[in-house]
Amino acid sequence: MTIYLGLDSATEYLSLALWSPDTGILTYRSPHLGRTHTHRIVPELEALFHEAGCVPRNLSGIGVGIGPGSYTGLRVGLATAKGLARGLNLPLAGCDTLEALAASDLAEGETVYATLDARRGNVYVGIYRLENGVVATLRSPKKIAKDGLKASASSLRIIEARAPDAGHIARRARAGRTAEALYL
Repeated sequence: MTIYLGLDSATEYLSLALWSPDTGILTYRSPHLGRTHTHRIVPELEALFHEAGCVPRNLSGIGVGIGPGSYTGLRVGLATAKGLARGLNLPLAGCDTLEALAASDLAEGETVYATLDARRGNVYVGIYRLENGVVATLRSPKKIAKDGLKASASSLRIIEARAPDAGHIARRARAGRTAEALYL
C-alpha cells in the first residue's frame, strides 16, 4: 500500500497524518502543544505509526508544512521531515501551512481567508478556494497588521486558530513543491 506522511509544526498544534490514495486517512493526530514541539514530535510520530500499524519504512513520501508560522516550530518540523526523508530515501514536498489550515474547514466552492497570529499586532493571511476538491491559492501568504485584515475583510469567512490539516499536507506530498521554510 502507498502511504504518505503529512506533518506540520508551524502553529501551536502538531498536525500529523498518514494517508493512502487507496484508502484515505489511516490515522490523524493534532495535539495542541503550545511551544513543546521539540520534545513531543518524535513520541507523537511513534504513536501515529503505532496507531496505523505501520513503520516509517512503509512510507512512499513525506509532506511538510513550510509556514508561515512559528520560526522554531517550522525548524523542528522541517528538520524532522528532512531527516526522515533523507534517512529513508523518500521524496519530500512542502505545503503552505495556511493552505492546510484552510483545507481543515473549507467547503466546496467556498473562498476563505486563512490566518495565523504573527504576534506584535500582525497576522499571516492568505486567500484560498476549494474547487472540484482542490484547494487553490488565490492570494499567497503575507504578513499584515490585524487592523488591516479587519479593514479589508470582505464577506469572506476567516479560518483561524485551528490545526492545519495534515491529511491535506500528506496528499500534497505528491505535488513536489520545494520543502523550504516560508518566513515572512
